[in-house]
Amino acid sequence: MYFLTPIVLVALVGWGLRAENDFFLVSDSQVEVEIPEDHQALLKYWQPKIDQQLQALKGVNIWKLDLQKVHQEMLDIPWVKSVHLSRRFPDQLSFQVQWEEVALLYVDNNNHIFPVARDGRKLPQTEAVVAPPRPILRNSKIYEDKRALNKLLQAYSKVPNSQSLRMENIAQVDWDKVTGLTLDLIDERAKVHLGTQDIQTKGLQVLRVTEYLKSQKHKARVIDASFSKKVLVRPRKHP
Repeated sequence: MYFLTPIVLVALVGWGLRAENDFFLVSDSQVEVEIPEDHQALLKYWQPKIDQQLQALKGVNIWKLDLQKVHQEMLDIPWVKSVHLSRRFPDQLSFQVQWEEVALLYVDNNNHIFPVARDGRKLPQTEAVVAPPRPILRNSKIYEDKRALNKLLQAYSKVPNSQSLRMENIAQVDWDKVTGLTLDLIDERAKVHLGTQDIQTKGLQVLRVTEYLKSQKHKARVIDASFSKKVLVRPRKHP
């Protein structure tokens, strides 16, 4: 029994120090953000909001923090997809943040820009100067219809990101229940219909068609691959 008393005293003293000593007051927070390279302007725009939340944690006893609350407050930032939060002894917090990745930009009739995440999550209105370069969606009916929007996004995710169908060459996207996914290509100045199924296969067919047209120095106005076994090309009359 006599041997237990010093242990108990040490434990009580340690607990008291942990609860009250300035040694455990939060002095800094380390934040690592997983973010696509072309989203850096967005991160810079939202950085003051993140810094404000981190500043509020300084000077708080690290053991008295409600980590669940802090975690949720970080998730409440619209662009934050996920957060892993942990204490770093003795006086730091560590945040590993995953940033939402934009799939496309919805632009309304007033040219207001609303990014859409890959999973269909609608993100806050964004200024053009910080919006990442992504294809534009102008169809308000698709944007407001969650089911249709998800169909568009799922189809678009299967488009081969190569040559004429690379993301940088796609100006605009749209969705129709008949022609399915439609892409407006920048360099080719052509409209491409990919249908509603087998998007990857039809995308590869379109790539072969655009490469052939390029080799023959021909231009198409419409490349329609929405059919099951053929690709229809409507030529451009004037260069």
